[in-house]
Amino acid sequence: MDTLPLKTLPDVLRRSPYHRLLGLEMVRAAPGEVVVRMPFREDLLAGEEEGGRYVHGGAIASLIDTAGDFAVIAAVGYDVPTIDLRIDYLRPVTRGALTATGRAVKAGRSLAVADVEVIDEDGKPVALGRGVFKT
Repeated sequence: MDTLPLKTLPDVLRRSPYHRLLGLEMVRAAPGEVVVRMPFREDLLAGEEEGGRYVHGGAIASLIDTAGDFAVIAAVGYDVPTIDLRIDYLRPVTRGALTATGRAVKAGRSLAVADVEVIDEDGKPVALGRGVFKT
């Protein structure tokens, strides 16, 4: 199996049509850890205008899944599919870019686990996630 060098991960992310749709950008990649940024976009908002709009949880879930996946890729060197994804939403996001830090916690022969923290532009945590990936 061919391995993906760390320096190629930003290009791998950019080549994905879905990741481009969300505007995801890899800020940093290190062995077993990545930082991925998602810009604020009005078309990712949910909710009623009078009740308050917020970034849809599905967009945040995609950011978490991507950061976890790429953290594992940065640990094992090849693409891995998601088996399970768990998310705790801590507060609504109404403005500003989001930054996700994904860390591979374990990368075994058959499974890998990654933890992801998402923060807003003020550095406040908005969501936590854990992904399980097939290695």
